[in-house]
Amino acid sequence: MEKNIGIEEISKDMNTLSIEVGVSKGRGNIIIIRVNSPYFRNEILNFLSKRFTYETIGVNEGEGNEIIKKLRQKETKKDALIWIMPENMSTDIENALNNYRELFYEYPAPSIIFCNELFLQGIIMKAPDFWRYRGNFYIFKEPKRDAMPLAFESLPISISFKDKKDLMRRKRINEHLLRIAKDEKQKVGLLLENSEIYLIFGNFKKMIEVCEKALESVKEIGDKSGESECYTSLGIAYRNLGHFSKAIEYYEKSLKIDTEMGDKSGESASYMNLGNAYADLEDSSKAIEYYEKSLKIAKEIGDKSGKSKCYGNLGLVYNYLDDFKKAIELHRKALKIALYNGDKAWESKCYGNLGLAYYNLGDFSKAIEFYEKALKIFKDIGDIASESKGYWNLGNAYADLEDFNKAIKYYKKSVTIYKKTGERHNLKIVYENISLTYLKMNNPEKAGEYKRKAEELAGKLGI
Repeated sequence: MEKNIGIEEISKDMNTLSIEVGVSKGRGNIIIIRVNSPYFRNEILNFLSKRFTYETIGVNEGEGNEIIKKLRQKETKKDALIWIMPENMSTDIENALNNYRELFYEYPAPSIIFCNELFLQGIIMKAPDFWRYRGNFYIFKEPKRDAMPLAFESLPISISFKDKKDLMRRKRINEHLLRIAKDEKQKVGLLLENSEIYLIFGNFKKMIEVCEKALESVKEIGDKSGESECYTSLGIAYRNLGHFSKAIEYYEKSLKIDTEMGDKSGESASYMNLGNAYADLEDSSKAIEYYEKSLKIAKEIGDKSGKSKCYGNLGLVYNYLDDFKKAIELHRKALKIALYNGDKAWESKCYGNLGLAYYNLGDFSKAIEFYEKALKIFKDIGDIASESKGYWNLGNAYADLEDFNKAIKYYKKSVTIYKKTGERHNLKIVYENISLTYLKMNNPEKAGEYKRKAEELAGKLGI
């Protein structure tokens, strides 16, 4: 039996678990509960404590023998044993579950085993006999606080730079050259390069303004290739502002021109960007279709950079589909190429996406490790757009670890950036996360304040 239970249904659906524990009183049984968040796990324990008495046993890695020792006592005055498993399954715990599973049924009370997704995968793969030996299995899902994936976008011009200072110097040079340039194609190239700098700085409105100037020029001189590049950049700007349908419109215009011109590299880039927009719209099958088209072309033309970006974006879709192992495999492939190419901006996104996959596995310490690696690079290179997402994701991880003050601190850093960049759709969700976190801190006044802010933004956005 597998039952998915959300927190909003807790009083109703927890009865299923409650009945099973009641029926199992006085005899051995194995009930496995997958729940990633320690906070949500405590909510379930609070619910059970109103109906049963239980002993809670926190198991650490290397304490497999302690499990065996406890079960061999075969004495208890409690209704149940609650086992809180560690993030990872160590060899000694694997041994205890595989070789001493009968002890769970010989014990005069049911065992309720709480574990995260990562530990659960360990049971299924490393202790299959124990998995088959269990009684029931429940999946408890807390409502998702949206995490921020770091999608790879294919820009018409991809500039290399060391840090924020280097970018600012590049922008100043471009502006000087724009004042003296007489060749229209050169001007378009400079404008598109500046548009990428505005993208990195999170100034999407300025990016649109610059791209529209470039588009006027290319249309006047009949430069179809340049026109395609402008459509791509406009699509990326609108996507970052949350206008996904408008982004798709521009990406399709770009794809049409690239296909007509036989520009395989541009075609691959357009497919990737379309995949991103459909992923934003949560159309996973369409996103995978476009990413795989992009990947096929990247392999044909030997584009390692494009291939790596496809791996990263496919990883994000598989993460969304809850296939976290597949997601990690793909993100590591992307990271390997990023490190080989020495591209820090690209490397940072790989770290962020690996953090997201480990977060969804319930391995919060590993997630934080990767998020912090990513954030350091975002700050070093001045990637404001990604920096805000890094703070957001760290806020989620600390909220799930019940370090609520730290979570609020990171969420508010994210809010500061989103106010500057005008990403109101993201700002609304961060406000919702802050509201939820204040509720967990038993501060309904602050929770209500941020809930109202989110609702006001939703009204302006027409959501």
